[in-house]
Amino acid sequence: MILFVLTGQAPPILIMTLVIMAYLTGYELWKEGDDVPFLWKAWWVLFVVILNVVGFGIFWIWLARRRVRRAA
Repeated sequence: MILFVLTGQAPPILIMTLVIMAYLTGYELWKEGDDVPFLWKAWWVLFVVILNVVGFGIFWIWLARRRVRRAA
């Protein structure tokens, strides 16, 4: 998103990948159930939309740590 704002344009493939990353983030949070409050879910989706691949990577790290802690 930051790249889109700075350049004023976005190739269709980048928009499509951004939508897919936001969808996958929402889907994984949906699978977590009611353990995660709605505002956290909204925050993570917006975080991924704003930071793109970096945000998606940070989300997966957070999700993996959360699942490991819950399993222990």
